[in-house]
Amino acid sequence: MTLQGYQFDKAKVTPEADAQLYSYLAQSSDNKVISGLTATATGLNVYIAEGKALVQGRLVDNSQQMQLSAQANKTGYVCITIDLTQNNTSTGTPGTSNYAPVNNQLRLELVDTLNQQNLNSGGLIYTFPLYSYVSTGATVTLTKIVTSHMKKGVIWTGKFDANANRDSNALKLGDLTGVKYLHIDLLCYNKFLRITLDISNSYSNYNLKWKYVSQQLIPEMEVVAGDAYRAWKVDILSTGAISNSELRFGALRYLNSGSSTWNSADGTNQSNTFITSIAVEY
Repeated sequence: MTLQGYQFDKAKVTPEADAQLYSYLAQSSDNKVISGLTATATGLNVYIAEGKALVQGRLVDNSQQMQLSAQANKTGYVCITIDLTQNNTSTGTPGTSNYAPVNNQLRLELVDTLNQQNLNSGGLIYTFPLYSYVSTGATVTLTKIVTSHMKKGVIWTGKFDANANRDSNALKLGDLTGVKYLHIDLLCYNKFLRITLDISNSYSNYNLKWKYVSQQLIPEMEVVAGDAYRAWKVDILSTGAISNSELRFGALRYLNSGSSTWNSADGTNQSNTFITSIAVEY
C-alpha cells in the first residue's frame, strides 16, 4: 500500500509514526528539555535530577535522580541516548498486572562525542546533550548546554523603560548562547512596535561591550503643537549571545516635523517608552 494514514480506525500506529508526528508538531520545541534534568557533580559522580524532555519526537521521563560515574581526565557530554539498534524486551505475561516493557533503546550516559542521526528519517542513534563535562583526577566540572534547555519563545515580560540607558541598570537576560534573534515588543507612547535584534553576527561597532544595536525610527502620528508631528529615534543595545547577556536602552531622541534638530528625551519621555516582552529564536 503506497498511501497510508495513521489516525484512522483499526490503523496500526507505530512508535516511529508517532515520533515523526510529534517532532513535526513540536518544531523548535523538539530536542529540548521540558522540565528538570539538571545535573550536579560530587567527585567523579554526576547526578541527574528527575525531569522530562522531548527528543526526536519521543517523550523521555526520568522519574528519579540517576547517578553516572565519569572516568578521570576525560571530556564529553551528559546525554540522553536513543539507540534503535537495541531490541526492547518485557517481563511478565501480556494482559496481566505483572506485565512490564523493558526499554533497552533509551539510556542516560556519558559519551565522548555526539552521534546525532535523524531517527525520523532512517537513523538509528541520537545522543541529546544535557551538559558537557571535563573531569580531572578527582572532580567533574559541568557546563549546561543552553540550547538543549531553552525553547523559542518569551523569556522576559514586564516594564523596562528608556530610563535604563546606563550599564548599571541593564536588564539581565542570562545565558543566550545559541540564540540568533531577540524579538522585542516596544511601546513608544501610543505606538507599538516589534523589533528584531540579530545577535548571531556582530554587525555593529557601537562599543566593545554593547556589540548589537537596533535603532528604530517611530512616527508618533499625533499632533504635538502648531500642526507639528513628532518622530522618535530609539536605540536598543545588547551584549549578544554570551553568558550573562544584558540589554539596555541607548539614546532616546525626538524630532518635530519641519525641524532638522533632534531633541534629547527627558525623564517623562523615557518612562513612556518601554519594553514589554522579549522572546528568543534559535
